[in-house]
Amino acid sequence: MAKARILVVEDEGIIAEDIQMSLHDLGYDVFAVVTTGEEAVRIAEESRPDLVIMDVVLQSGMDGIEAADRIRSRLGVPIIYLTAYADDKMLERAKITEPFGYLIKPFRDRELHATIEMALFKYELDRKLRVSQEWLSVTLNSVGDALIATDRQGFVKFMNQAAQSLTGWPEEEAKGRPLNEVFQTTINVGLQINGSAQAKNLAVQSEEASLANQSGMLMSKNGSPKAIDASAAPIRDARGSVIGIVLVFRDMTERKRVEERLRLLSQAVEQSSEGLAVLSPEGEVIFVNKAFAAMHGYTPEELTAQGVSVFHTPEQLPSVVKANRKVLSDGYFSGEIWHARADKSVFPGLMHNSVLRDNEGNVIGLIGTLRDITDIKQAEDALLKSHEKLAAYSSSLETKVEERTLDLENSRIELKRYSESLEKTNEALKIIIEGIEEQKKEVEKKITHNLNLTVRPILDQMKSQHISETVGFLLQSLEFNLANIFSSFGINIIQGGHLLTPREIRICEMIRSGLSSKQIAKVMGISPQTVLVHRKNVRKKLALGKSRQNLASFLKANL
Repeated sequence: MAKARILVVEDEGIIAEDIQMSLHDLGYDVFAVVTTGEEAVRIAEESRPDLVIMDVVLQSGMDGIEAADRIRSRLGVPIIYLTAYADDKMLERAKITEPFGYLIKPFRDRELHATIEMALFKYELDRKLRVSQEWLSVTLNSVGDALIATDRQGFVKFMNQAAQSLTGWPEEEAKGRPLNEVFQTTINVGLQINGSAQAKNLAVQSEEASLANQSGMLMSKNGSPKAIDASAAPIRDARGSVIGIVLVFRDMTERKRVEERLRLLSQAVEQSSEGLAVLSPEGEVIFVNKAFAAMHGYTPEELTAQGVSVFHTPEQLPSVVKANRKVLSDGYFSGEIWHARADKSVFPGLMHNSVLRDNEGNVIGLIGTLRDITDIKQAEDALLKSHEKLAAYSSSLETKVEERTLDLENSRIELKRYSESLEKTNEALKIIIEGIEEQKKEVEKKITHNLNLTVRPILDQMKSQHISETVGFLLQSLEFNLANIFSSFGINIIQGGHLLTPREIRICEMIRSGLSSKQIAKVMGISPQTVLVHRKNVRKKLALGKSRQNLASFLKANL
């Protein structure tokens, strides 16, 4: 066994030399003896001794307690104090530095040896315990599951990182609190700990307490709920006595979410109107949904472990084998495959098949969807027949169009001929009308000539004789009308005559000739008021009702 390397810090030379000799006699290696605290700290940092024997009272600089505190905090080296004083104040200061021994001067070699061995042994035990605790802490914090440990009274003693994350409680805040304050859950862990009031019952409860994989909700410190699974068990010491409980739990939120998605996917597959089947690479049925089974007249349970031939007749199998080969070679197939039902009837199906592979790309099965397209096929047949009828009708229509076009062409030719004939007829009528107009003019000339030869001399003779005023008016009117025969007035009166009565036409003639209403009344043997009524009707019929234009002027200008 290697000698322990010891650093001695003593400012009294004789005592230091005595201690060094005693240590050599006891088999220790005293590699340095120093007299000040500063030098002790420096040598310790450079040489890292196994143990330091430190005089509490040093004459200059920092004292032994301060030097020991620095060495312990920086290097963790065990310290044994030497002192000739044992007052309470100094002991309290020394305790703070956690020394591994305390020797009062003067001391014997046996006391020195015993103190050093006990210090080295205790230091080794503490080192192993620290290593064990660090290893255990790292291990527990590396575990994916959350872990909480309590003491015998049910107060939290330890939480790993996962537990801190899930509960929202930092370990420093959770330590010393009741378990049910930190771990607020709907799960009954069988240990209702509310503090010291029930602590005496913990040992009794823990004897039977156990919890295995129960699900529930955990309320974190910030109030957010999380789905968890939890297990709990008592912690026992070497004698089997319960000294606490350990609680292990894990966040199931994501798993619950995945399970919910899988549940929805399962429902979607089962409730889908399209059939879905999963086969092994050898063609054995692994799974079919209700729609797929119902299309073939079976239940899903009846088809499990059946071969693919259960879905087809012998005549249909060659096309099925060909389709499966295409799936295995190309990875997919999409097309029409005929299927057979349990009652031997057949139906056309539209299939979309593909290969199922594992994470390494190996083929582990086939998956396919199926849709019964009987209705579609019937619709296609009906559409085809309709198309044929339409094609026949179209051909017939083309023939009828050609016939109608020919009829229209013949009609056009006939219409052209009729139009030419009508033009010739119009030319002939034009010539006839022109001839009639010439004859009319000739007749008018003859009438005018005859009137001038016969009537005009008589009127002139009557005017030269002494006649009454009334007869004079009549002669004047007759002469005026004869003049109109040779003008357009007669024609205009006739043209507008459909508006005027014969009496109104006669009154218009006399008004145009310049007779007054009284004169017209005397000539016609009616009252002047009646003449005025006729004049008013004439103005209305000639659209002069609202006009201030003189009727005689209008008749002279327009008739």
